[in-house]
Amino acid sequence: MPEKTRAADLCTCEGSPMEAAAITRSIREAAADLLGRGVVDAVLGYSAGWRDEAATPCVVTRVEDVDQLVFGAQCTHNLAKYLVGPDGWLTAPYRAAQRKRPLAVVARPATMRALTGLLQEHQFERADVIILGITDGLPVGVEPDIQVGVIPEDAARNARIQQQLAELEAMTPEERWAWWEAQYARCIRCYACRQVCPFCYCEQCIADENQPQWIERSSSVTNNRMWNTIRVFHLIGRCVDCGECERVCPADIPLGVLHAKMRLEVEEAFGYVAGIDVDALPALLQVNAADPDRPAKR
Repeated sequence: MPEKTRAADLCTCEGSPMEAAAITRSIREAAADLLGRGVVDAVLGYSAGWRDEAATPCVVTRVEDVDQLVFGAQCTHNLAKYLVGPDGWLTAPYRAAQRKRPLAVVARPATMRALTGLLQEHQFERADVIILGITDGLPVGVEPDIQVGVIPEDAARNARIQQQLAELEAMTPEERWAWWEAQYARCIRCYACRQVCPFCYCEQCIADENQPQWIERSSSVTNNRMWNTIRVFHLIGRCVDCGECERVCPADIPLGVLHAKMRLEVEEAFGYVAGIDVDALPALLQVNAADPDRPAKR
């Protein structure tokens, strides 16, 4: 049996090993410097999890604790999630009184794309975050303030999603409907997909409202279809393909494929890709005078 690998020792992505220890060291050095000079209130990153194959998000506020910070293949969480919403570090009501300085964030490529989208949606200011960036060569809308590492593009995941999309496109509409109904039938309405998504920051989700009740809460195929459909519509032109919703789904519903299809539709219709240009107007806020579906002037 091969020896287990700890998060701080090695990061393996697509079979290409990288020195995650070097990235971990860079993160710790940057964190110690920023905290030591009083530039930031805290550093949001990853620490070792409850088992060797897991990592967990953590907040470090003291120089003495920077050794808690690690990086490895287990560090997949989109940490932008912790910045926004009623409990978000940058948007909670009590933030103004207690947190004056920026927050440093360890940011994978998808996290930087999510930060881009949240900046476009005016959730916080660019000066509120110091980005400790880990890049993979793909475009992101915000540049790291401090680059702490480089990782390879996750080509295996991208290829898998493209293959699934091709298989779905090859089906008849009836076959696709039946396929998705089978996926939705497994949904247990735990809302893990919502809880992990950086763009699900509403104070009250539509799924939790009961006056009026837009979505029934019982876990039936019809209700599950409605929940997943409404959620994907709310993320059209916003999803940055971090894959967190699919990762945390206990029912293994291929949510990444669903969102990938919507991203392709948005790119084809508007020429817009979420998360790669902080100055761009989000797709669904654009008006195209040449749009054939635009109502005629009266």
